Amino acid sequence: MKSVFTIIKKEFARFFKDKRMIITVLLPGLLIYAVYSIMGTVATNMMKTPPVGEKVSAYVENMPENPDLAAQLDLILKIDGETTSADAKEKVENGSLDLYIIFPENFDVAINGNTESTPDVRIYYNSAEETSQYAYMSVCGILESFKGPAFSINGDMLGDLADKRTTSGQMLASFMPMLMFALLVSGCVAVAPESIAGEKERGTMATMLITPIKRWQLALGKIISLSCFALLSGISSFIGVILSLPKLMGGMSGGELAISYGFGDYAMIFGLIISAVLVVISVFSILSAFAKSVKEAGTLISPLMMLIIVLGVVSMILSNPSVGLFAIPLLGSQLAMSAIFKFSLPPLGFVLALISNLVLAVALVVVLSFMFKSEKIMFNK
Repeated sequence: MKSVFTIIKKEFARFFKDKRMIITVLLPGLLIYAVYSIMGTVATNMMKTPPVGEKVSAYVENMPENPDLAAQLDLILKIDGETTSADAKEKVENGSLDLYIIFPENFDVAINGNTESTPDVRIYYNSAEETSQYAYMSVCGILESFKGPAFSINGDMLGDLADKRTTSGQMLASFMPMLMFALLVSGCVAVAPESIAGEKERGTMATMLITPIKRWQLALGKIISLSCFALLSGISSFIGVILSLPKLMGGMSGGELAISYGFGDYAMIFGLIISAVLVVISVFSILSAFAKSVKEAGTLISPLMMLIIVLGVVSMILSNPSVGLFAIPLLGSQLAMSAIFKFSLPPLGFVLALISNLVLAVALVVVLSFMFKSEKIMFNK
């Protein structure tokens, strides 16, 4: 292993003498902190509308006798006969009931404009549940057509029974993994091309290859050192996330942070970052070994960067992925990170995401060592 440590020492000396490279690696964390802090001042709850098809479950008190209104409500509501007033709110909170609607006793009179008071229709829903959110919007739309000045709907805005912790986590999960991985990739791009393609271009790689060192030791030394540099980018991004969360979520619950993650959550995120960095830096090193110059290496790496970003978009679309998808390298990491933010990560999913990345990274190191043995690749013959 002495030869491996010699390669690592050489790479560290080259890296820390280049101030521009150090700044490039540490920049992602600063960008995450700046971008997420800015987003925290303008972010609003993101909401997805579920497909229309089935009636939503609801418990209704004092169902109106107005035939037109009752007919329209009947098109979308499936009245739950087992629910009572005592447990309706609890069922909406836990997602087993979509709506709890309370019509005032004088509602039919109010519709006809025969009352001086303005009765309030109370609708309890759960914005963390897509069906409940959709049902609330649909019922409000129906009532608006009958409303006029006769009655109001949730006048004090206290109808949403969703757990603020859950809704905040869903918002973070919708964009945090993709942006974090995009910045991690930018940190890897800053170090990989220069380390291999740069040395090939300057001719120093040829000198290194004729020394009495095994090719796998050279490959391992390169990967370990480059991973350390890229990991600095990962640590920078990780710290940026932690520092930006209070500002990002500061607008929730009257300015108080409505979300909290424990040490275990942060440890899992950090582990996913490390494993993902190993994969990305290994792939970039292989592409850099193929290239004749740093410029060509950058050209080869660009499509892969786009692919990783696309994987981030896919992880945003897959709201309830199967456990098997966590075994796909990089994609599994982004799915696992998204699940962590939503407090819904299955333990097996985390293990699969971590192991798949590490196994792929080891395989890529083996591939790189074989590439170092090829004169056609390393000497561009």
